[in-house]
Amino acid sequence: MRDLSRGDRGKEVLDVQTRLHSQGFELGREGVDGFFGPHTELAVLSFQQQRGLLADARVGANTWRELVESGYALGDRLLYLREPPFRGDDVLSLQVKLNLLGFNAGPERGVYDEEVERAALDFQQNAGLHADGIVGESTLKKLEAVRKAESGREGKKIPDRDGGYVPARSLAGNSVTIDPGHGGTDLGVTSAGGLAEKDVTLALGLRTAELLRAEGCRVRLTREGDDRVPVYARAEAANGAATDFLLSLHCNADASPAARGGTAYYFQRSHYYSEHGRRLACSIGSRMEAAGFPWIGRFGRNYALLREARGIVLMVEPLFLTNPDDEDLAQQPGCMEKLARALVGGLADYLARIPPYRDDAP
Repeated sequence: MRDLSRGDRGKEVLDVQTRLHSQGFELGREGVDGFFGPHTELAVLSFQQQRGLLADARVGANTWRELVESGYALGDRLLYLREPPFRGDDVLSLQVKLNLLGFNAGPERGVYDEEVERAALDFQQNAGLHADGIVGESTLKKLEAVRKAESGREGKKIPDRDGGYVPARSLAGNSVTIDPGHGGTDLGVTSAGGLAEKDVTLALGLRTAELLRAEGCRVRLTREGDDRVPVYARAEAANGAATDFLLSLHCNADASPAARGGTAYYFQRSHYYSEHGRRLACSIGSRMEAAGFPWIGRFGRNYALLREARGIVLMVEPLFLTNPDDEDLAQQPGCMEKLARALVGGLADYLARIPPYRDDAP
């Protein structure tokens, strides 16, 4: 599906409008008419904000997938392990219920994977049901009956069972995927002076990979040249490498050239968030500050890469290319070296459980 934005029209826009309307988003007097006008734009923006997506009022691959997935309610279809896996709000609801009852259904991503199947099997066995991993009417009835005895716990974060850390205490032996954002015809942000985000992220990614390999890490890059890689292919590459950590590198932008400061994003969807990602973001932010880079903070988001990749995933935006000072800084010979060492140092601090300089409280 092509990206859709204001001014577009056709069957694809009609499909988007139909899905938005069915979920209660106001489309104005025009309604479902196949034209991407201001009311549709506002509805898309509201949907993105509600789902924790990049709020750009465009319907790209991530927003479209979320629109489709949000249309499923638990009980609408049988759920079981298959390839490709079931995705949707029905799977998310199932994970929430199982996790609340103490059955480890994994990170609440809304994807019916091996962890969800194991949790469903465990529940079925404990409930005296036929344990086949297929979640249908009988399983849902039993879940609902047990849930009533556990009322009052919905909407509360279930802590990660390892306290937000992986077992390793040092970098050596860890598998790390470095994801330099954009590439090829996808330039990303372009500064006033013509510096492209894709070039900054590649330079930073290559140097970070070198430093991690020197520490004994197994490193994979989603791109090593000027190539365009789709976002879901990036997640598949990380999953295929059984990566422990995925660092996705980007640059920020803002309408105001005064905006400046680094940010990091970890996975968050509704009440659920990645404790691993939050702690790692805090550690990297502390290293960035110590290296003299302004730091805004860390934020939970439901971006496609953060949700789809199975390791500990972090998206880092250390610079605003729309800021003249950051543009100059990015072109200084030692900048990529400092940023790469901050990324590696933050990862090492996280693994060593070194407290960050900043408050790590939620």
